[in-house]
Amino acid sequence: MRISRKIEIDYGHTLPNSFSFCNQLHGHRGVIVATVEGNTITRTGDGEEGMVMDFKFLKEIMLEHIHDKLDHGFAVWKNDFEDLDFITKRNSRVLITDEPPTAECLAKWAFNQIQHRLPEGVTLKQLRWYETPNNWADYEGE
Repeated sequence: MRISRKIEIDYGHTLPNSFSFCNQLHGHRGVIVATVEGNTITRTGDGEEGMVMDFKFLKEIMLEHIHDKLDHGFAVWKNDFEDLDFITKRNSRVLITDEPPTAECLAKWAFNQIQHRLPEGVTLKQLRWYETPNNWADYEGE
């Protein structure tokens, strides 16, 4: 059985090598959807009986390890020296990435933030990162 949970964040980034306006400092309303898989709990009387896991607990994991690290923050590439210097001086919430902070990079980062924090028997199958309502990246681990 698979279940999914969505959270939303506001974040900024820049893609210095982009041929479009994405090379400017700009922001997005990001939507992140985590899809997990597991057997439904069959322990009689358990508060999660019939569930893979309680949506509330999946939300808490996503909020703590994705939202609280990047919401109203800025993702910046470690090799973008000019913007990195400016952003780290200006912002207290900064995610420094090993590659340009594209939707693909951020989907992989978010996947890695939560995959090992799930309950036993529950596996993260996919992380979808919507950069805009029409553009997203899916990451399913390596």
